[in-house]
Amino acid sequence: MLRKLRCCAATRAVFQRLGLCDLGARSARSFSFKVKGKKSVQSIYDRQNKQRAHREAFETAAQPIIESEMYTPEILKTDNLTRYCIRLVAYGLHMPELLDRYAERAEELAAQLQPSQFGLILSSFARASHRHDKMLKVFSKRMMPRLPQFVPADISRTCSAYAKLQERDEALFRRMATEMPHKLPLFEGYQLGAVANAYARMDIRDDLLFDDIADEVLRRPHELNHVTLLLVANAFARFKMGHRRLWPVLAEWLLQAHLDFQAQDVGTVLNALSAVDFQHEALVRTLLLVLSEEPLLSEASAATLCLVFNALGRLRRPQSADDEAVQAVAVLSKQASAGLDSLGPPGLMQLLHACARWKPLQSADLTEGILRKVRQRLSEFQAHSLCLLVHSSARLQQRDVALFTQVAKAIVPQLPQFTPQALALTAHGYAKIEVRSEILFYLMAEEIVQKMPLFSGQGVGMTLQSFATLQINNQKLVRACIKHVRALSEELTLHEVDAIEKSLRQLEALDGSTDALLRSLRRKLMMQAAYSPEDDPWEASAESLLQRLSEAGQAGPMQAVSTESGDYSGTSSKHEQPKEQAEPAESLESARESPADLWTMWLRSHEPSDTAEGDSLTSGESETSTGATPRSRLREYLSRPERIGRKTIVVGGEQRADRAGGRKHGRRHEKVS
Repeated sequence: MLRKLRCCAATRAVFQRLGLCDLGARSARSFSFKVKGKKSVQSIYDRQNKQRAHREAFETAAQPIIESEMYTPEILKTDNLTRYCIRLVAYGLHMPELLDRYAERAEELAAQLQPSQFGLILSSFARASHRHDKMLKVFSKRMMPRLPQFVPADISRTCSAYAKLQERDEALFRRMATEMPHKLPLFEGYQLGAVANAYARMDIRDDLLFDDIADEVLRRPHELNHVTLLLVANAFARFKMGHRRLWPVLAEWLLQAHLDFQAQDVGTVLNALSAVDFQHEALVRTLLLVLSEEPLLSEASAATLCLVFNALGRLRRPQSADDEAVQAVAVLSKQASAGLDSLGPPGLMQLLHACARWKPLQSADLTEGILRKVRQRLSEFQAHSLCLLVHSSARLQQRDVALFTQVAKAIVPQLPQFTPQALALTAHGYAKIEVRSEILFYLMAEEIVQKMPLFSGQGVGMTLQSFATLQINNQKLVRACIKHVRALSEELTLHEVDAIEKSLRQLEALDGSTDALLRSLRRKLMMQAAYSPEDDPWEASAESLLQRLSEAGQAGPMQAVSTESGDYSGTSSKHEQPKEQAEPAESLESARESPADLWTMWLRSHEPSDTAEGDSLTSGESETSTGATPRSRLREYLSRPERIGRKTIVVGGEQRADRAGGRKHGRRHEKVS
């Protein structure tokens, strides 16, 4: 074949270019050999009747083996138990019975688990919303002594899992609060939010921990995304912690991240601001405008709108002059009116109370829609909702006698559940709209008498004023109120005293002793209200003295220490002496020109004596020269006239003698008769 190719004229030039024209016999023989066929790759398990057991194991898929271990947690060790527990929940293969078996196995291996495995197993159970009480108790016991080994990720996972499973182990959380402060700089931003949210959900307040979290947020707010900012704000608002440095920073970063918020997040932020009463006009206005536009407007549920209206009512925003914000509120009112069917009694009363609290939130359509739903579902209302209904309707001047008659019938069987404040507000609401129900007020009077020790001065005044307005004279109630007023005499305000006296006069139940008590209380409260420290020369002098002493610095005490202890440095202080003596001289000249006060007395007591050197000094002069206040001036100051609210301190002769004698080596000097 090769010879034929050589002889071919067409291919000779090609072979010449390739240099193959002078191939020897050896190369010719090599090209004449046939290429051997390659052996096909065969598996050792393809041969028949050989290693049949291994062949079956090799051909079996791995997934059934893994699943067989996943569904038999009793044979698993710590690593596989943690791994398969995570996969079981992540793949959606978990079942309550299987998770219980995992929990029982975790109890047995709890002593061998690593800190990270505690958090991963707890997170899996929290993700599956499966609670196993015995496992949680065993984990709490095992984790407590090993908390120093927990890294920030383990702590945040554990806190979040316990919060989601509603396992309120206060001892464990207190121990973690002591362990976290020195590790907080290592926490990621989202981990700070998770820890704060867990403590808020479990209602475990730790001021020191939250102060440290606030410091970390202030140090690196740029590391917190909008979800973490929301969690931190909600946690601090849950405990009403109005951190004066944290909230301005949170508000600014929430304002920057408001485009990432959903409708529910807007309601949460506004509720947090209202809980701590923090006013941030730009943030509140921006969130209100964003919520009134698409796409958040269609996402906002009726419950979210209730939260928003309640927050705006507490913040008393928007102002009537802000037309754009008022228009946004009108849009939200229409949206809330359309979703009233999905609200329960608490949500309906939350909306009605917000409208009654702040006038710009009031809408005729919304109010009528709420009252219409109330008439249909009045049998579902509890004590708190009934109280809010009466109070809010009275503030809105909604005098519907038929509705209030139905409300009175619904209140009667639930009176034992009413708190003292709810009883006072309910009576005040009926009196404000002048709807008289003698049966209701008679039963309320019985309940009020039983709970009278829990009433405050304001509650007593509102109750008596309500009964007096409707001219319902219940002698048992009046006697209980008078008795409680005597017990609260030191806590009453001037407004409460006036309301109680006016109500008792209208009921013709004001006796001589009660009248004298109320007069004395009024006189005392008026004198306290009229009293001002600026009007008292002695108080003003004391304040001036303390102010000047606080501004004088620490030169005096340091000089006294150096005089008593001596100069151990070996250097002389004569160069500093003229400067030290010049300052008291100047202040003494200014003190002589000003009226006599405590500062003047202090400076005059340091005035140098005209006595010649070497002359003997009297005892009084020796006291003056040593810097002590003379006894005559001290007696004159302490025996000043008595004033309201202050007690005269009388220094007796024996006490002065004891103070003059002093102590020496722990023993008091005996007087020589």
